[in-house]
Amino acid sequence: MQRPLIWFSVAFAVGCGIALFGVSIPLAAAVLMLAASIIIGRLVSPTIPVCVLLAGLTCGLAYTDAYHRYITDPVSGLEGLSQHMTVTAADYAVQYEDSQRLEVRVDGSDVGLKTGFRTLAYLPLTEEEIKPGDTITGKFEFYISGLREGFDRESYYRSQGYFVLASVNKNAEITVTQPEYRPLSYYPKLFAQKLRDVFAQYGTERQISFWNALATGDRSDLTTADRDHLRKAGLSHVIALSGMHVGFLISLLLLVFGRKLGTALGIPALLAFYLMVGWSPSVVRACVMYGILLLSFWVRRQSDSMNSLFAALLLILVILPDSLTSVSLQLSFAATFGILCFASRIQYLLALPKRVRNPVKRLYRVLSGTVACTVSSTAITAPILLYHFSYLSVFSVLSNLLALWAVSLVFPLLFIGGVSGLFVPTAAAVLLTPAGWLTDYILWVSDWIAGLPYGLLYCENHVDFAFAIVLSALAALLLWKGSRRVLAAGIPLLVLLVVGISVWRGTAVQNDLHISVLPEGSGQAIVISCGEQAALIDCSGSGYHNAAEDVAAYLDWYGIDSLDLVILTSVDLGHARNVCELFREIPVERVLLPQKNRENKTPYPEVIQTMETLGISYEMLAPETETAVGNDSLGLSVLGAVERKLVVRIQSEDQDIVTVHALTQNMLLELTDQTPLPCDTLLVSGGFSENTEKMQELLRRIAPSQIVLESGWESGTDYGGIPIVNPYYTGQIDWKTERD
Repeated sequence: MQRPLIWFSVAFAVGCGIALFGVSIPLAAAVLMLAASIIIGRLVSPTIPVCVLLAGLTCGLAYTDAYHRYITDPVSGLEGLSQHMTVTAADYAVQYEDSQRLEVRVDGSDVGLKTGFRTLAYLPLTEEEIKPGDTITGKFEFYISGLREGFDRESYYRSQGYFVLASVNKNAEITVTQPEYRPLSYYPKLFAQKLRDVFAQYGTERQISFWNALATGDRSDLTTADRDHLRKAGLSHVIALSGMHVGFLISLLLLVFGRKLGTALGIPALLAFYLMVGWSPSVVRACVMYGILLLSFWVRRQSDSMNSLFAALLLILVILPDSLTSVSLQLSFAATFGILCFASRIQYLLALPKRVRNPVKRLYRVLSGTVACTVSSTAITAPILLYHFSYLSVFSVLSNLLALWAVSLVFPLLFIGGVSGLFVPTAAAVLLTPAGWLTDYILWVSDWIAGLPYGLLYCENHVDFAFAIVLSALAALLLWKGSRRVLAAGIPLLVLLVVGISVWRGTAVQNDLHISVLPEGSGQAIVISCGEQAALIDCSGSGYHNAAEDVAAYLDWYGIDSLDLVILTSVDLGHARNVCELFREIPVERVLLPQKNRENKTPYPEVIQTMETLGISYEMLAPETETAVGNDSLGLSVLGAVERKLVVRIQSEDQDIVTVHALTQNMLLELTDQTPLPCDTLLVSGGFSENTEKMQELLRRIAPSQIVLESGWESGTDYGGIPIVNPYYTGQIDWKTERD
């Protein structure tokens, strides 16, 4: 049997996946099946492939079950425990407005466990920065994060190795102590911070955030716009540390120190790089593969990249079986598998004739290599991207062709410049200045590609997903078996097919009405758009939400440049908290607000002043009957029969939505005494369902088919038999009315 490690690893992964769905087998049965596989395989040679697969499957099932029983479950069982103890910081903290998040290591004996574990802790802000290796003493409470805003946080954290989270009350005191001797394992983290300090001296804010992400994996300072543009352009892998970055690092060592010394330094460099950027399946995979490659150079043996890939998969699953659900692992292995299977063949078939001069041939080899790797990886990862993110970047081949050469230059410039800056600042300036120019170019490519129309192909239903799988399988077959002529014609046709589908789908939905309720805690922000027309109802977030940033990101993602209309249902912090920031960032043509307001109460004075300063037209109104406003295609009407409040209806061919977020129950009862408000969907604030009698009477009068409870906390799933949808659980709520 050729490459038994690959088949065993695949079967082990399948066993892990089955176990993660809750299927387990008794230990005695697992031992019996494993023994039978070994014995039968040794006695009957033709059965070896089946026996290897059976052994891998059995080991994956049994190992995952044992891992959960003896490691995962005891740690997750700490949920609800409140304990005064001392933990050790494993990284620098991510700072928020009134708290900080930090990876810490917990001594198991402090909480009654035999082994220690790592987790994320949310702590009050401290005067001095917490460094890796420092100890933090305080009263920690353990909890498990569940479904929130459409994102299964528990599954995500488990895939990262965090089986329980911890927090310290924001009003509680914590004590931070620096150790006399800091363990060597924390020095790569300190080195990463030194690099960030050097970068901060020589770049713009935008350049620095990109450098931190590219060189150290710290993406916390990247703006939402830059993150989204890189995603839309198909360049998000540039800031997601993976094999590309490890390859740059090893290439830099070999270039600077030569093959022999560079190879010797490679293994410790890989270990230091892993300790610097932290646990990530994509980084572990790359470090294992390059580690095997370096060892093969050292012992003068040929390495097998495919064996190395699956050896890395097996190692990662042994360390953490739950990482199988990690999107990072799935994309990293799928992309690498596609490149190993197809890239070299594509590049060989598309090679230039021998008579072409070497300089031209070298440049063409770089370009064809970029195309080959992008097409190969996309062919395998497309279904995964569509499953997890519901979209595919159409112009990723073009963006990678334009940007990757620059990324390959920026990475070594950052490392050499960062290290030089620790000793010779002038050298850092010389190296980081061109790195800044190249970074500006990469971000320009990202912005330009992200701004192209029809650049995203969305997966809207199961039929789309099934079609994507079929198309991906056909692409893989073409890349695997196609001849030179077939491949030369097939790759462009495949790309044109995807672009054509995207243009067709994008053109078809141009006149559709889109209504989106953004998750803003107990605040409200509703975006309505149709073609070139767009409107916003309220702009206020609560908790960690900033509605202005969320609305700006939404508009940018969907290529909307401005707002034709903004309706403020009440000029208070619950509905207009972030609107001034939005006015300063997004062009707004017209604003509607209630006729009467508390003129001296925040944020009314600032709202009026900001609109007048920016020249935004506004109108105060209080119509006693529903009055249409804005472009007819948006279907908006307002009602102002309640003082200082507006009720807004959004109506289309198949939607009838009313938001009474600004009204109390008593206000709505008085209003519906005189004016019926029948609708299909009723949007209310989080505390609206507290009074049972009033709520039941309101629902009897309005008779909605569903309730949207815009709440920053948990709620029930129905009220009196009427379904409740809470963005706290579901995330963004979308409706679409298809129009010809």
